[in-house]
Amino acid sequence: MKILKTLAASSAVFFMSAGAFAAGLDFTTLGTKLAENPNYIADTINPGLGDFAEQLAISIPQAATQQNVWADAYIGKSFPSVPPHFGGGVNMALTHIDTSGLAEAASALGIDNIEDSYYFPCFTADLRVGGVLLPFDVDIAVMKTGTIDTSVFGSDLSVDFFTIGADVRYALLEGGLIFPKLSVGAGYFYNQGTFGASSDNGSATIDYKVHTLYGQVQVSKSFLLFTPFLGLRGLVSKYDNTYDWEYKGSYASQIKAAASLLGKTVETKGSGSYKSDAFDFGGIQPQVFAGVGVNFLVLQATLSVSADLRNLGDSGLWSGAFSFRAKL
Repeated sequence: MKILKTLAASSAVFFMSAGAFAAGLDFTTLGTKLAENPNYIADTINPGLGDFAEQLAISIPQAATQQNVWADAYIGKSFPSVPPHFGGGVNMALTHIDTSGLAEAASALGIDNIEDSYYFPCFTADLRVGGVLLPFDVDIAVMKTGTIDTSVFGSDLSVDFFTIGADVRYALLEGGLIFPKLSVGAGYFYNQGTFGASSDNGSATIDYKVHTLYGQVQVSKSFLLFTPFLGLRGLVSKYDNTYDWEYKGSYASQIKAAASLLGKTVETKGSGSYKSDAFDFGGIQPQVFAGVGVNFLVLQATLSVSADLRNLGDSGLWSGAFSFRAKL
C-alpha cells in the first residue's frame, strides 16, 4: 500500500509538472507539499491574505487622515470677517503599506509582480470653512474612484476606493505678528474599497471598510510666502475587512486531479475576514505630521508627511501628501 501511495504521488507530481510546463508553474513543489499536508494551499494563502487585511486596518486610517491637512492650523472666521475665510482644493497622498502577506498569498496562487511593499495612492477634494463668531473651522473631504491600475506605484494591483470625512478645529491661539496659530481638533473618516490581484492561474480580492476617529493638535506660523506646521494625532478605528481567493481554469483542475491521485481532497477557493466589533480605544495609533505651505495670493500648495509612531518598524507606515487649494 505504501508503494502504491508513493507511485501515486510521483505520478501526480509528474502530471502536474508536465501539464503546467507551458505556464511556468512550479507544480512539482506544490505536489510534494500536498502529499505532506492536504491543507497546504489554504494554510499558505489564508494567513497571507489575513495579514494583509490586518495591515489595511492600520494603513487605511493613516492614508485617510492625511487627506485634509492644511498648512494653517486655523484659517479664521467666516463671520464676522471681511473677506470671509474659506477655501478648497484637491489632495493626493501616497501611503507606504506592507504587502508581504499579500505577495506570499499571490505567489501561491500563481500571480506574479506583487511586491513586499506598496505605495497606496489616495485622492480627495476638500472644502474648509471658517467658524461663526467662535474661532473654529470645519472641513469635509470626499472622493470616489473607479478601478485604478496601480502598477506604477509598486505592484500590479487593481484598486478602487471611496472616502468621506470631516473634521472641526478650535483655535487656542488665532495667531498674529508674534504668536503662532495653535488649534485642537477632532475628525471622522469612512473608507471602503477593494484590492485585487489576478492572473490566468488565480485571483485574490480584498475588500475593506474602515471607520476612523481621531483627535489632533497643530501649530503653524507664516513667514512671508511660507507656512511651516507641525502636529500630533491619535487614531482609533473600527474595520470589516474580508478576502476571497481562488485558482482558475486548468490550474484548478490540475490541482484537484493531482490531489485525487494522492488520495486527498483540496479546496481551490477560500475566504476569510479580519474584523472588529467596536472602536479599539486601547490600540490608539499615534501620528506625527509636518510640512510647509507655499502661498501665492489666494493660492496655497502644501507638502506634508506623517508617520505612525507605533508602526515605524518592519511595516514602515508613513504617508506623503500634496495639496493645491484656493483660499481666502
